[in-house]
Amino acid sequence: MTEATLQRTAAGPLARDSLSAQIYDGIRSKLMTGALEPGERLNIRRLADAFATSPTPVREAVMQLVREGALELRPGHELRVPVLSIDRYIKLRQVRAPLERLAAELAAPIISAASLQALDDINRDYMGAERKKRWKDALALHAEFHLTIYRASRNEFLINTIENLWLLSGPFLLNQYPSAIHPHDDQHPHLLVIEALRRRDAKQAGEVIWQGLDHGSALIVDKLKREADGRNESTDRR
Repeated sequence: MTEATLQRTAAGPLARDSLSAQIYDGIRSKLMTGALEPGERLNIRRLADAFATSPTPVREAVMQLVREGALELRPGHELRVPVLSIDRYIKLRQVRAPLERLAAELAAPIISAASLQALDDINRDYMGAERKKRWKDALALHAEFHLTIYRASRNEFLINTIENLWLLSGPFLLNQYPSAIHPHDDQHPHLLVIEALRRRDAKQAGEVIWQGLDHGSALIVDKLKREADGRNESTDRR
């Protein structure tokens, strides 16, 4: 990728419905749902093969994601998924929590029967993926579950903001497994929020979302801190 090519592909947002936009949506979805891991390297040509296209639309798509901070271009044109620091993850969580709570509260009075049925179906598949320890499948379904709730708020500004935050934090979420699994009983947060939404209880729906995010992210942070301490101890022994 030459400097001239980088300048051309940094020229602005992608045209809606273009091939580049479709590829962008595909990679963006993988980032939001944890299918791509922190530090994972991406190769333009291999991505082009995966999407059965030439490198040009792939390059345009990934450069849009670089501009958004979802991917990073390192020296030597090495493209990879960013590795979030613990501090940066905590800051993202601080922004996400009140917005996701608000989206659930707004969704509760107006969510459709079709969306409630979709939540039941997604949650069933999610539980199955967790039982089989298919962590990446579970993450994708977890993201679909939550975003279905937030999109039911019908507030496009709020939805776009939440999705952009998931785009940045999604690759980090694989760290929640297996330590952050909730017992598969009638007190599981997914079941509690579905029940609150069925009752049109906005306050309870928002509270369940808030508590679930707080619990899950605390476990992620604890795990990452333990891993960092372990690396530091290993370095000190040398």
